[in-house]
Amino acid sequence: MLKLTGAGLVILSCGFLGLGLAQAYFTRPRELRTLSAALKMLETEIVFTATPLPLALARISGRLEEPVTLLFRVTARLLQEERGLPAAEAWEQGLEALREKSSLTPADLDILRVLGQGLGASGREDQAKNLELARQHLHRQLAAAEEDANRQGRMWRTLGFLLGAALALLMC
Repeated sequence: MLKLTGAGLVILSCGFLGLGLAQAYFTRPRELRTLSAALKMLETEIVFTATPLPLALARISGRLEEPVTLLFRVTARLLQEERGLPAAEAWEQGLEALREKSSLTPADLDILRVLGQGLGASGREDQAKNLELARQHLHRQLAAAEEDANRQGRMWRTLGFLLGAALALLMC
């Protein structure tokens, strides 16, 4: 009976480990979709309503889910509190906060980093073009992320339980 309980615990713990690893693959596409929508909202705020960048970022951060909201919230806070801080530096610090909490890859973050270099430094039309270009790059990353989620996510979910079963058989 004790062996059976131990084997069950090994299977469950390995299975949950596999589910945890798979979760990152399923989270990344959702975060990329949220980022794309946020960039569209930012484009609307900048181009159509001519909202100042700190206020636009703060408004958008209130409509987003974690962890993507960190990028906009941190950037807006820095721009509002530290007068004279370039938008690119504030954006970079926001990206750092996002990197720590998200499932985004370095390639995803590089797209946002390039966008941040021109944020607030040009006219509304140029910023709209940069935001649209970043959204197009994010859509390409989204397609790759969804493919990875289908392939790698399912593999890790299944592999965790199978590895647990194999370990349980070896222990018995």
